[in-house]
Amino acid sequence: MKQLSFLALIGYSVLFTGCTSNDEIVTCPVISAPEEGARSFLRSDTAGQMFDVRLNGVTADCLRHRSGGTVVALTVGLKLNRNLGEGTDADVIAVPMMTAMVDNQQTVISNSEFGYIVGFGKGAKQQYPTVELEEIVPANARLVISLKSAY
Repeated sequence: MKQLSFLALIGYSVLFTGCTSNDEIVTCPVISAPEEGARSFLRSDTAGQMFDVRLNGVTADCLRHRSGGTVVALTVGLKLNRNLGEGTDADVIAVPMMTAMVDNQQTVISNSEFGYIVGFGKGAKQQYPTVELEEIVPANARLVISLKSAY
């Protein structure tokens, strides 16, 4: 019986190999962040406490898209700090972010805005969350990521 199960497993593996993706890993387009968008000061809605928020690194995996562009799977690291002298209660902060596609003529061809919620436990001073997103970057364009001012 074990041998029959093993042979069935091999048969299914061979059968479904043809169904796997033919995604082609490619070099990622240029990904940048403007200096003024790499750091922001935000006030929480709950306690009104100020938070220092910074971009803390980006990693990307890229695949060719059928449109000729590139599918970019990003992991964006954030660093959030708060001054515990202003309070140590548990708090929640919404981090506004945005992405933009910029063509080779330096024209913004699209953009999107989104937020990321980060919870702070009582007495927590720092958090290092990561934000995961996926964008399709057209050929001959670059991707810009940025923190957004909340005001």
